Amino acid sequence: MDILKTLPNGLVIRRAAIADTDALVDLQIHAFANPDTGELDHYLGGWTRDLMSCKHPTFRPEDFLVVQDTKMGALVSCTCLISQVWTMDGISIRVGRPEIVGTLADYRRRGLIREQFKILHEWSHARGEMAQAITGIPHYYRQFGYEFALELVAPRQTFVPQQIPELKEGEQEKFRLRRAEQNDLSFIAELYKQSCARSYVSCTRDETMFEYENFLENNSLNGNASWWDVIETQDGMRAGIVMHRRYVYQGRHSSHCFEILPQFAWTEVTPCVLRALTQQANAMEIEDKQPLAKLGWFLQSNHPFYEMFPERIATWFGGYAWYIRVPDIPAFLQHIAPILEKRLATSNFRGLTEALRLNFYRDGVEMILENGKMKAAQAWRATANDFGQSGFGNAAFPELTFLKILFGYCSRAELQAMFPDCLTDGEKTSALLDVLFPKQISHIMPIH
Repeated sequence: MDILKTLPNGLVIRRAAIADTDALVDLQIHAFANPDTGELDHYLGGWTRDLMSCKHPTFRPEDFLVVQDTKMGALVSCTCLISQVWTMDGISIRVGRPEIVGTLADYRRRGLIREQFKILHEWSHARGEMAQAITGIPHYYRQFGYEFALELVAPRQTFVPQQIPELKEGEQEKFRLRRAEQNDLSFIAELYKQSCARSYVSCTRDETMFEYENFLENNSLNGNASWWDVIETQDGMRAGIVMHRRYVYQGRHSSHCFEILPQFAWTEVTPCVLRALTQQANAMEIEDKQPLAKLGWFLQSNHPFYEMFPERIATWFGGYAWYIRVPDIPAFLQHIAPILEKRLATSNFRGLTEALRLNFYRDGVEMILENGKMKAAQAWRATANDFGQSGFGNAAFPELTFLKILFGYCSRAELQAMFPDCLTDGEKTSALLDVLFPKQISHIMPIH
């Protein structure tokens, strides 16, 4: 066994191996069972089987951590790290995504996840990842240095059949959907990149990842498994792409990417896509006996479909957010300096020379700007305890709230309205922060 740490009561943390697959799946489907009904989470188990298959472009079985009870010989807790590259306004950022964080009920509240996260963070640092990101239950991941700091799109839905446009009498479909083939991967990559241009932060994918998602990720119980479909004209001209799940669950069939070439019109393509998705979903096997009633949409909040067809969509539930961890904020700011410099150059602060000191109360950062360029970003700590005193800094952000404007999740004004101890030393600093860190729209389709 590749033991990384020994814990009390016969528990050890180790890397997983292919031979652990069945035990790992059994752990997860029970750890994530519905506490009200006892229903096991088999869709999570299917995802794990695909991750453990050695087919994934960025993941191997040893990227799973497991806690084993050596007295019982059983796996009782697990986490994993899925490496990926995200893009922030054209700047590539290596990101580690912790996932499938689960512990059997009898072993909870022993600090097992905390110990595993220490190791995951070490792995992520060794891989050159400047940030970690996870979606998860409210508040929990704050205890490991994470903060809600990046938009997680609010899903919407189209009711079936009420909001599905019908073909007019004598009218024929102008577009159709078909499963993507191997020779479509470069086309998917091109349009996926076009879709990402609509987002401040997005996840980078290449043809290898599209190939995995379309042809190699094939466990029937994988809840993340999707198809990339090509939208084409009736004479076979490719017009766009749709990425949608392979199943109907709780009466819903969801899509996560919908994009068309610029020479085609959303008003013509969208009604055809709605009808085609409905037809596909009605033909899918339904595990939970709930027939199709809704098409779900996980698209950017500024997506043309939402803007041009408000009568075809309805709210589902409100937006949530990504937890983000940035262990070295000065290094991160220096990495994205070209973004900040570009914003300064197109603002009233062009050519600015100034030291901007941001107080995070326990620590802070000093951004040294010279002629509109980032000369340095370095660790800094306030020498005064109260606002307005020399040495307090130009602006203050409690706890990890600075991450919220760093990733464009909130505006500076929104942050100050939420936190009385989020402060600036005057209107000039407020205006400068608004230029450097504006609120942005983002949509992350993470590597899973």
